[in-house]
Amino acid sequence: MKMKNRILIAFIIGFVIAMLLMSVKIYFGFTNAYSTNINVITVKILGIPIYELTKCGTEYSGKSIGIHMGAVCGLCMTLSVIIEELFFKVRKYRS
Repeated sequence: MKMKNRILIAFIIGFVIAMLLMSVKIYFGFTNAYSTNINVITVKILGIPIYELTKCGTEYSGKSIGIHMGAVCGLCMTLSVIIEELFFKVRKYRS
């Protein structure tokens, strides 16, 4: 497979993983907010705040922190490319 295609696929996989990770964290953030019944809760990944939940009456409304979500996506995409390249180098070295 060409290097450009490998890297593109790794970026896509990293992006999908980041979206899934943030979705799960936000879901558990909502679950935690409703169970603790506090006014404001911030959802974090690795200490980076990505989503803020604010109580409005009996329900919570959410506001994304876009720049931090982008940083988490970039981090996951970078890690995905690094892992892909390491696997490729090891596989190439063994053959």
